This record gives sequence, C-alpha cells and structure tokens, in this order.
Amino acid sequence: MRFTLTFLQDDFERLTGHLFRSENEEAAYLLCGMSTAPNETRLLVREVIPVPATEIDESSQLHMQIQQPSFLRPIKGAAERGLCFVFAHSHPPTVPEHSPQDDRTEESLFRTAYNRIHNENAIHGSMVFSSKEKPVGRISLPDGTRVPMERIRVVGRRFRFAMDVSRTNIRLNFFSRQILVFGDELQKLLRHLTIGIVGMGGTGSAVAEQLVRLGVGRIIAADAETLEDSNVTRVYGSHVRDVGAGKVELLRRHAEAIGLGTIVEGIAGNITDQAVARRFRECDVIFGCVDRERGRAILTQFALQYLVPVFDLGVKVESEGGDVKAVEGRITTLLPGAACLFCRGRISGDVLAAETLAEADPAEYERLRLQGYVPELQTNAPAVIPFTSSVASFAVTELLHRLSGYMGEDRTSTELFLLFDDSKIIRNSTPPLPQCRCADPKSWGQGDSEPFLGLTWPSENP
Repeated sequence: MRFTLTFLQDDFERLTGHLFRSENEEAAYLLCGMSTAPNETRLLVREVIPVPATEIDESSQLHMQIQQPSFLRPIKGAAERGLCFVFAHSHPPTVPEHSPQDDRTEESLFRTAYNRIHNENAIHGSMVFSSKEKPVGRISLPDGTRVPMERIRVVGRRFRFAMDVSRTNIRLNFFSRQILVFGDELQKLLRHLTIGIVGMGGTGSAVAEQLVRLGVGRIIAADAETLEDSNVTRVYGSHVRDVGAGKVELLRRHAEAIGLGTIVEGIAGNITDQAVARRFRECDVIFGCVDRERGRAILTQFALQYLVPVFDLGVKVESEGGDVKAVEGRITTLLPGAACLFCRGRISGDVLAAETLAEADPAEYERLRLQGYVPELQTNAPAVIPFTSSVASFAVTELLHRLSGYMGEDRTSTELFLLFDDSKIIRNSTPPLPQCRCADPKSWGQGDSEPFLGLTWPSENP
C-alpha cells in the first residue's frame, strides 16, 4: 500500500503563500477526504487552515511552539466531518526533511488526533516545506508507524508531482528525441504516472498509442466491447484477424509488442459499472473517450470527488449521402473550479435519462420511445481515423502542457474546439454556473462515500 496526497492548485498556492510569508517557521492544518483503493490510499485536501501569529507562542527559523487550542479546533472539525488531519509547516532550505523535534512533537499530536477522530478508516499525517517545489510528507499510522507520502500532486492550471524519480527504471535512449524537447525529468515522471482511458474506440486507442510511445508507466483501460469489422479502420494495433477480440486485450498485447515498458491493466467492462469506476481511483489523469452521456456524467462527478483531472474527448461528424456538412472535435478539461459538461451543455439531460432507462429497463425504454416520450439513442455515429486521431493528439498535447507549461503560463483555457471543416481552433475558459454542483467546493475532494460518487448504480437496483 502506498500513501499519496492531492492538492488543488489554488489551495496549494494559498498554503505556500502562508508558509513562506516570513523567515520563521509557519504552519497550517489540512482537512482531507480519503480514497482507499487496492494499491493506494490517497488524501484529498479539502480545506487549508493557516495558523495565525496569535496562536504561536514562539517561532524562529528552526523552532515553533503552537498553542494547544489551535490544533484542537481543526481536529474537532475533522472529527465532525469525518475527515483526515494533516499538519503542515515550513523549514529552512537546509532542513528539507522532518527533524528529530518534529518526531517528538508529532507523536503527541497524532495520538490526540486518533483519540478524538473516531473514524476507523481515517489516517493522519504531516508535511514539511523547505521550498514550494519539493514538499515532503509522511503518514502517522494508528500504531505509531510512520510511512512516507510517495507522491504529492498539485492539479489545476498545471499538474505538478513532488516525488522521487531518481531511480526510474527506463531506457532513456529510446526516448532521446522527446527528451530533447521536454528534458529527462519529465520523461522519468511519465514513467511513474498511472493514466486511465475510458473507451477504447477510435479516440481511446489513439490516445493509448501515444501514451505508450511517450513512455507512460501504467495505463488502466476500460471497454466492454469486442472489435468489430468497422473498428479496424480506426483502432490502433488492430488487424482484420482480431475481429471478435476484446478491445482492452488488444491494447495490452499491442503495448507489450511495442516493448517500451508500459503496463496495461485492461478492464472488460463499462464505466457505468460501479466496480469498474472504482478501479480508476488509482489514476493520476483520465482520458474520457466514451460516446454516451451516462459515462460522461460519471467521469464529471469523478473529477470533482477524487480531484483527478479528466480530459473528455468528443468527435461529431455531420454528413448526408457523402456530403460532409461539419466535422467538430472537442477536448474539455474537467477539474474542480472549471465548468463541467453539464454547465457547458455538453450533456443532455433528456439523453442521459433515456440512456439510464434503456440500461435499467430496455422494454420500458422502447415503449416510451415508440410513443415519443424519450429520444432515440444513436448507435453507430460517423467516424474517420484522421478526425479521431487528431482529437486524441490534441488531448495528449494538452496533458503535456499541463505537465510542462510549454504553451505559457497565460494558457488557462479548459476547452478546445477543432472545427476541421472550417480550419479553425477555438479555446474557452467558461466559468461554472453558480447553481451547478461543480461550482460548490463542498463537493470537491470528498473521496470515498456511499453510495459511490453519490450515484445510483444499476447493480444496486433489486
């Protein structure tokens, strides 16, 4: 089991702005949601509580004495809200790790936290900031054992990862040309990332192809479908002889044959299955390549509740009898604080309701469709490989920008439109609608909850 922590960028900047406001040690408390997956326990920062100067009795570059009521209040708040407690404080650059004094102080602090927060699943921890770029953290388990936070994520306008990549197992010679572009640190980081792909059709397979060749370490891919005749013209790594094989198995074999070391975990299921959706909690980033509204709705909520960035991809071709009317591609970045697919009108409530009904009660859906009460659901939409591959490429380049910033710090758009028929690219940064769930910080970073994602799942119905 590894332990990690995730910040939203605005929270991280608020925290570091406080911790480095003076040359003396400063402190803050973090209240966190939690996600517990098979291989990872992840803390999700929901609130940053700076410690004011009035609650500090003594402070210097190497020492700080905080009044007891100061930390009892956030511990009480964590207990009332079922959250985890993390103590963060600054150190001078010469002391980048926890000190012996920290060891002594935290033993009593976390004994208090475990005694007062009566949540058997909760864990608590601490962080040291000797610089804004390289924070370190550790978890104090109930038995007093201390284990490191292996990864500290900051997601927002940029994606940053504080972690040790010095021992990365990668043959850099195969990636020498892209190292000339982004450097070897980013190349090593890619090897440590787990990236999810939901849907392995034309866009999903094109995303996977590029991630494998970029050197991403682990891909979790989900698709319940098998390869059909019409898929061969768009699914990378497929052959005519593969018709009838599972799409995720094709990806696994293809990545293995390429030989660059990417591990593919294929799930022969849909994101609309709760067990499948839970598997994506170990992802650092997700690409949504589905063509159904329910899958998009689930990924929208997933991004909010688990602070996992989602790139939602779409391709729409309007053609009549070979006469192409319009070709449009879209990449929308889903993150807390950005407009979601509901705000933007990318998800139709009527179609979402129809899909949900068709999955739960096909006979009732068909009856209502014939009566004109629900819309007819599209099955096979027009698709051509240059369009699906282009949208996938732009989505992957968006990921590379969020990791490296190569488009510049002023690049803040969260949606990209590719108007192929008009040779135009349009960007926007639409704010969330005030009444939408995505605009409410109370819905961000909740982590695990029952029911999962606050949704009703088909398997839960009698």
